Amino acid sequence: MGRIEVEVKRMVHGGRALANAPDGRTLLVRGAIPGERIVAEGAQVKGVWLGDTTEVLEPSPDRVPGHAHPGLDLAHVRYERQLTLKREVVIDAWQRSLGRAAPALTLGAVVPSPEVWGFRNAIQPALATPAAAPATGGLNRPSALGYRRPGSHDLVVLDDDPTAKAACRAAWQALTALPWPEGVREVAIRCNDEGQALVALITTTSAKTLLDGAHALVAAGVAGVSRAPFDPRGRFRGGAERLAGARNARQRYGDVLLTITATAFAQPNPAAASLLYRRLAALAPTARHAFDLFAGNGAIAMHLAPRVAKVTAVEIDRGSVERGRRDAGAAGIGNLVLVRSDVRDLRVPDDVDLVSVDPPRAGLAAALRAAIDASRAGTLLYVACDVATWARDAADLLGRGWRLTALEAFDFQPHTHHVELLSRFERTGAVGDSAGAGDAVGPLA
Repeated sequence: MGRIEVEVKRMVHGGRALANAPDGRTLLVRGAIPGERIVAEGAQVKGVWLGDTTEVLEPSPDRVPGHAHPGLDLAHVRYERQLTLKREVVIDAWQRSLGRAAPALTLGAVVPSPEVWGFRNAIQPALATPAAAPATGGLNRPSALGYRRPGSHDLVVLDDDPTAKAACRAAWQALTALPWPEGVREVAIRCNDEGQALVALITTTSAKTLLDGAHALVAAGVAGVSRAPFDPRGRFRGGAERLAGARNARQRYGDVLLTITATAFAQPNPAAASLLYRRLAALAPTARHAFDLFAGNGAIAMHLAPRVAKVTAVEIDRGSVERGRRDAGAAGIGNLVLVRSDVRDLRVPDDVDLVSVDPPRAGLAAALRAAIDASRAGTLLYVACDVATWARDAADLLGRGWRLTALEAFDFQPHTHHVELLSRFERTGAVGDSAGAGDAVGPLA
């Protein structure tokens, strides 16, 4: 494609903006804002023209200085406009999935993150070898951390991560003050609101080679250090072993106190997640038996527990199930049962009248959607971290006779294109107890 001048029309899912070239071609461009006139460079990839903004000819009034962090694909946009763009992307994805037959969707403003910077309590930077880590600020650090460019192995070395909480940033500085073996590939850091940080070294080297560094980190104030073997198939498939200090810490999410580790999944923005969890509980009908899928350590299930007679939470990760059981017991939640199982083997019990799901970005598999539809549940609460797969699943559910009765969007990751969705689907003709839902945001017109 080379260098081309384009007009930017609108934002689409994935952090790119749709732009029209003078020759009629449509481009998907990174680093642009709708309404701008820019110069882009790129190429055709699998039939789609992809480009990057190289010059801004007519800037938007919402353009601000960006950040070197390669994962912050909306950092060049004023925060208030970021929220507006995310809302527009949700509506666009809805219309694309349902086509011309799409019912009108009323969606309120995206709920902003309580903290716009310094909000993440979990980060996973890559570690650069000394040769790849240039001197910064006159300091020749023995190690350095950074993030890879999207779709690339190119590492951008950073002094700091401005999205991370203070305790995570302090652990970052402690890590870069030490030399590490070349086998250390990545680092997982998780912290809590009390300032405790846990570090997991993701590595191909043995624990023995890491012990001195692990104890040095604990001496520098890190609460605990563990080792996780690097696995190209995915993160943390081989578990983790403690090297020094504490194994875990505690973090409040909404109305519950949960055990966290450096390697197990938990929402990385606790303040924003707390808003969603409490709102989910308010949208939930009273029920005899709630079935919570992709339950993790039980955060959603514990928020549903006060509204239902019984809640069964299903999660495949053994450690998450064990921690969730302990946390529920410590909180005195007696009507929650956490089960270790794969949702692919799912059969929804006949007495379940409420299902809740919080799947990964791939959304709900077709077989799982069919299993939920075949159940006797009248209400589905769906938390989604991917707009496109949620819209796909929503279209399928509507085609099966469900209604979307509530939809709200939450910003868990400022300065990125990601947006979290909380939705409620009800079976056509089902009469649910909507107490606490009020005038829910997102009813279909």
